[in-house]
Amino acid sequence: MKNLMNHSKIDMDTIFDLYNTLKRRHLDDASRQLVDELGRLLVPYIHTQQHLLRSLSHVLSVMLIDKNGTILYSDDYFSELANYENSEIEGKSFHEFLSSSADNDVFHHYWMEQEEVFDGELGFIGQEDVPFWMRTVIVPLLDEPSYIVFGMDITRQKQGEARQLEKAHSDYSRTVQSLVNLVFKVKRIEKGVFQYTLFEGKLAEDIGLTTDVVQGQTLEDLYGHSKAQFYQNKYERGFQGEVLSYKHNYNGRYFYTTLSPIHQGERVVEVIGSSIEITSYQEAEHRIQHMASHDPLTDLPNRNKLQEDLPVLMEKYDKVSLMFCNLDRFKYINDAMGYIAGDQVIKLMGERIESVIENGDRVYRLGGDEFIVCLLNDQSSEELTRQGHYILQKIVQPIHIMGKEIFMTARIGTARYPVDCSTADELINCANISMQYCKRNGRHNFLFYTPNMNEYHDYQISMEGNLREAISRNELCLHYQPKVNVETGFISGMEALVRWEHAEKGFISPGEFIPLAEETGLITQLDEWVLQEACRQNQQWIDAGYAPERVAVNVSANEIQQTDFAEKVKKVLDETGLDPKYLEIEVTENSVMQNTDQCIRTMQDLKALGVSLSIDDFGTGYSSLSYLRKFPIHYLKIDQAFIKGVDHDPSDSEIVKVMIQLADAFKLQVVAEGVENEEVLQFLRENHCSYYQGYYFSKPLPPEEMEQYLTKKQTYS
Repeated sequence: MKNLMNHSKIDMDTIFDLYNTLKRRHLDDASRQLVDELGRLLVPYIHTQQHLLRSLSHVLSVMLIDKNGTILYSDDYFSELANYENSEIEGKSFHEFLSSSADNDVFHHYWMEQEEVFDGELGFIGQEDVPFWMRTVIVPLLDEPSYIVFGMDITRQKQGEARQLEKAHSDYSRTVQSLVNLVFKVKRIEKGVFQYTLFEGKLAEDIGLTTDVVQGQTLEDLYGHSKAQFYQNKYERGFQGEVLSYKHNYNGRYFYTTLSPIHQGERVVEVIGSSIEITSYQEAEHRIQHMASHDPLTDLPNRNKLQEDLPVLMEKYDKVSLMFCNLDRFKYINDAMGYIAGDQVIKLMGERIESVIENGDRVYRLGGDEFIVCLLNDQSSEELTRQGHYILQKIVQPIHIMGKEIFMTARIGTARYPVDCSTADELINCANISMQYCKRNGRHNFLFYTPNMNEYHDYQISMEGNLREAISRNELCLHYQPKVNVETGFISGMEALVRWEHAEKGFISPGEFIPLAEETGLITQLDEWVLQEACRQNQQWIDAGYAPERVAVNVSANEIQQTDFAEKVKKVLDETGLDPKYLEIEVTENSVMQNTDQCIRTMQDLKALGVSLSIDDFGTGYSSLSYLRKFPIHYLKIDQAFIKGVDHDPSDSEIVKVMIQLADAFKLQVVAEGVENEEVLQFLRENHCSYYQGYYFSKPLPPEEMEQYLTKKQTYS
């Protein structure tokens, strides 16, 4: 075959030369005829072969290689593509001219197997490393251990494909790089070892991890051992075929990632992931969780957090003690100085309590004026007592607020696990009972829980039941305190005040049962009863011939904020027959500062009925002045906390003067509460206060005694 490839063209030329030689010789007729016939047959064939070979040489390369891959013959076609002389090609290995392209891997596999025919696209490297490609067919010869290689130049086609591939890759790169989020691909190098093959997107650039950075790096290189273990676990699950999502953080930022396996048949060959940043959402979630478990004013853990923590702590520690701390007279701070001052006091008390606890112990704010101290150390009764009194000493230190120096006291009840109880709820309840029991032993006190304290707790519960019965059975009564004209000294109305004379327990102070009514929700029924009874009694006096006087009824914050309160008042007036002008509704300053718009609407409805309105305890709040123009009120009642000090405290006297002037500017009349001596009354005269109430004139009186101050109408015959 090699000889054929080397000499086929030469043999044809020789034969053709021989034919021409014979044609020029003198031959006999028979020989001449034979030569002519040979020419007639040979010449067209030779021309056809020459045209065919010439045509093939422009489109097809023909080579001959032996079983070792050595090139035995190469035509001009391949030599021109490779830019070598034929002599430089022949004798060399066919493999030397192949490029390292992955496309040639299939040929190397073929050559190792020595299969029958190879048909594929091969990449070659010519002189000066110039690449070219040929569509190649390799056919083994039957008569000798050699291969004939046919090749067609496809360089332009491959270059076009490369340009298209590069353009597609460029488009793909631009696409993934333009993504706001992050996309990545993970390959498994070996068991437990992973690397990224892609890491793109604006988020990737933002965190400083791009494909250029992560390629060739292991997870430990990028994240360190601890964090790498986390990602390794996730990627391992991905290569097991699991689709999964998870939250994680990197450099203080939070991400949400989804992994999806890429299958090739039944085998996972790659895992693709996508990530979005959720830092703002995670921070918001943390804030929400913090808000749900912490008091917004003091930032201390709240009741929910205590109920969540306590069972865990009791399981972890052999002994746990709870100190239930309740501030004394905190309502007075709110009433006298307003909720802003009250909030400042609560924050300060929380800081003071927290400052004395030891490492590991915790402080919770349950709400209002109640705190819980959770002690996890194994302390004796003496040590707990000492720490409890230390907290009380901290609390009683002076408080300077709004130009005043005030003092707070507290009571602390303590319960211990497992001495007093076995569950978290029982521990809280026992600490609460011991704190409540402190009331019986004076304020600013510290007590341990004992079982006999349950009797007092039961007493409180029974008091609630008794109050319910007292309301339903009309066991309550009203006393009336006269309102007196400062200038004339004559009565100008009265205030109705509820009293409870228990059949067995005797007189029960309003300071005891009214807070109980507010805590239990009985205040609504109590308010309704007082309103009904005051209107009934006043109408009875009018029917009996006494000169009509206006009766004032105190209404709780809960009632004044009800949308149907004005309708309730109208119904009571209709039932009792009392003229609306003889009824006055009193609301505290702080109560109307809650849900203010609704309060204003209710007060406008009451005024439209003809009912008078007054703000009670004026001066104890600090946000209502801007609403004075909006409130449809007739009277301001100055709290007795200011009135009692006008004869000896210059600041109180100045405050009262300003309040009277303010009321005058708004065309309101002023009622001073708590007047107990002539000096205070004289001060009110000098400053043109309209009315006053107080023990200087009369204490609250039962109806039969109040009648002595009422004036009988004169009748003319």
